[in-house]
Amino acid sequence: MLNKLRGEEIRRVVAENVEYVQAFFTDGHKIYKKMYELGPHKYVVHQKQWVHGKVHVSFVENAWSLFKRGLVGIFHHVSTKYLQDYLDEFVFRYSHRHHKALLMDLVLANCEA
Repeated sequence: MLNKLRGEEIRRVVAENVEYVQAFFTDGHKIYKKMYELGPHKYVVHQKQWVHGKVHVSFVENAWSLFKRGLVGIFHHVSTKYLQDYLDEFVFRYSHRHHKALLMDLVLANCEA
């Protein structure tokens, strides 16, 4: 059985992997309650609202949705050993989704000789 993720673990992983952020945007779940310790923390409570000014989590929800559909529809099975590689690929594609004509050039430019 999977351990339940706790707020301390989330903050530890974020602190180890994020050097600087302008703000953390999350939903209103209590697990994110102390994210302010790492930087400005803004959130929306989905039971009450989806957007508050510029604060929303639609981009990350969209990105995770695309990743999950990709796993089910394209790859079908991903081992934990290679999960980060698949995530990296989807992050790359998502980050460059507005520049599809340049994708192959970017891929080739980043290949090791």
